[in-house]
Formats: sequence, C-alpha cells, structure tokens
Amino acid sequence: MTAELRPFPARTTEAIERANRFMALREHPAYNDLFRISQGLVEEATANLIDYPGWDKDQIAVLKARAQAAKEHHKLLFVKIAEAIQEGIGEAKQSLSEREKAEQSDQLRAAVLSHMDGDVRVGGSY
Repeated sequence: MTAELRPFPARTTEAIERANRFMALREHPAYNDLFRISQGLVEEATANLIDYPGWDKDQIAVLKARAQAAKEHHKLLFVKIAEAIQEGIGEAKQSLSEREKAEQSDQLRAAVLSHMDGDVRVGGSY
C-alpha cells in the first residue's frame, strides 16, 4: 500500500487543523511542563557558560553558541506555535465569512424562488 489511509476526510484546511491541535496542546497541562523543560535547557546552557572553569577561548565560544542556540530555539518554538494558531484562526474567519456569503446567496435564491409562480417557463422551452 503506497497511499496513506485516512479514516475521515478533512473538512477544514491544514492550517486550521494545525491551529486546533496547537490550541489543544496549549490548553493541556503538559504544555507548561514542555515550556519549563525548554526553559530549563536554556538555563542549563547559560549556567554551563557562566560556570566554565577554564580560560579556553574556543570552549567558551562553543558554550556561548550553545546557550544562544538554546535561547533562540526556546523563543522560536513558542513563537511559531502562536503564529500557527493565529494563521489558523485567520483562515477559519475567512472561511466562515465565505460560508456566510454562500448561505446569504442561498437565502436570496430561496426568497426569489418563493415569489415566482409555479410554472414560469416559456412555452416550447421544455
């Protein structure tokens, strides 16, 4: 089998689905644990840099790069999660407005058809 089996067809876009998953993750108690673990890695990398007992400039540069990378990764991870949520919310609002437009046009069509007589065809057009 080369095709991926999906039990349910997606009713929304991938961005909306992703935003829903991230919002659920953000509400889950483990999200705070994930944040603390990531923050702990930043603090550990910073402590390794500060507490380095030697004077080797190359080792200090490596430790500084690790600390900066950990800090940037922590920041970007949670920023990207927030951006994905905002993107999904934006698409959901847009699709909702498109759905409302379609419903309004359906209501207009139903109103017009309700005012028309039963048989409005021109003779011979059957």
